[in-house]
Amino acid sequence: MNEMEIREKREEFESLIQSWNGTKMWFQERRLQFPGIVQIITDDWGVSITITSEYFRKFSVSGCWEILRVSSSGMSGLYVGWTLNKQIIYPELGIFPANKIVDTRCHGEEE
Repeated sequence: MNEMEIREKREEFESLIQSWNGTKMWFQERRLQFPGIVQIITDDWGVSITITSEYFRKFSVSGCWEILRVSSSGMSGLYVGWTLNKQIIYPELGIFPANKIVDTRCHGEEE
């Protein structure tokens, strides 16, 4: 993609992506699949997302505009393997890992 195509992609999808900030979305990568609250930052490079879930430690994923695939209900990072969606992606897998985290420090909270 050239700079103009990247700028057009950002202009087309940035407001939709930002509308998901602070909402519950489903994360999926390989066998991992669970819901979490997403914090989304967009910039000239692309998208950075921090996911906080009661099923997994707090972590971040990112993708540059060139590799993002965006739909009305979510987005994925091509070549990096993660997907975020408003709906569960593979219902047959259920939530994995299935056990909730009980230690609040895993969610970035202080003692």
